Amino acid sequence: MKNENVKHIISCPTCQTKLYVTREDVAYKCPKCEKLFQVRKVKKADDKAKQTTKKKNKFAQFGVVNWVILAVLLLYCIALFAFLIFGLFSSVNAREIYKQGIYFPFNKDWKWAFSNYVEVFKAFTIEERLSNHTTITANFFTMSLNSIVFAGIAAGAKCTAIFLVAYATSRFSYGFSKVVYTFVIVAMVVPIVGSGPSQIVILKSLGLYEKMTSVALVAFNFLGMYFLVVYAVLQSLSKDYSEAACLDGAGEWTIMTKIMLPLVQPTIATIFLITFIENWNSYGYILVYLRSYPTLSYGVFRISTEKGGGMEHATMKLAASFLVAIPVLSLFIIFRKKLMGNVTMGGVKE
Repeated sequence: MKNENVKHIISCPTCQTKLYVTREDVAYKCPKCEKLFQVRKVKKADDKAKQTTKKKNKFAQFGVVNWVILAVLLLYCIALFAFLIFGLFSSVNAREIYKQGIYFPFNKDWKWAFSNYVEVFKAFTIEERLSNHTTITANFFTMSLNSIVFAGIAAGAKCTAIFLVAYATSRFSYGFSKVVYTFVIVAMVVPIVGSGPSQIVILKSLGLYEKMTSVALVAFNFLGMYFLVVYAVLQSLSKDYSEAACLDGAGEWTIMTKIMLPLVQPTIATIFLITFIENWNSYGYILVYLRSYPTLSYGVFRISTEKGGGMEHATMKLAASFLVAIPVLSLFIIFRKKLMGNVTMGGVKE
């Protein structure tokens, strides 16, 4: 009969007889085969065998569909890295070698040409003719500053709009809050096209066309997946925070800025970084609304679509693309844990 003080059930490593033991730091003698064994060693071996069996079962139960999905995702990732590696090698490849169809340094005729980056840096200058018939010239440093300002304003306006609307709809359970939430879902499902011309007319009538202040106006919207993320985080927070602040005499503005905003700050910071990178790589807005402030991505677009100036070769275009990607890559390396981490948070600690 099993003793009430029994803590472990193990099998004798020799005859596989089940034994009930109370301690694992001593040696036991099997009553059947009379062999001595260390309980701790046997228990570790049993635990390892159980883990191996579980892994085998999971591997067997993975399913054909899951294996197919995994294979497709792996091929997709390999394709992305293959194009990236090809572009990186091509950016440091000599022009004459590239024209001969030699794309990788495994060939004996390969020549490294890191000078491509130096040439791109010197030639990274564009001239832009504006709607008021004036012409501006921007070099690499000017476009870098424009990129930082543009991406920062756009990301800040986006995050501000998302937090304000998500806070209002999650905290106050009015009928209109549900309407706003439904509108976000519909806007994500139904493609909204043809708004560009109307935006140009509005910006021109407000005197904001080709001005940096237009970025804040256009980017100040809450539509998209990030609204749902912030909304879910605010919904998951306990009401004890705001109720305790209310009892202490805090108003709605104080609760929003001093209590709720710090709680969702990690999520907002992550969204800001992602949105900043998206706007850094975007040239569409600059092309349509803000050609007076050309950015680095717009400069790469101009270089890729125009000929002349020594930038028409593929190696130079790829070098320009990687040169523009260096600041964004640095941001990703510095904040990779935040970008790839969880953007949700808990509630009140019991």
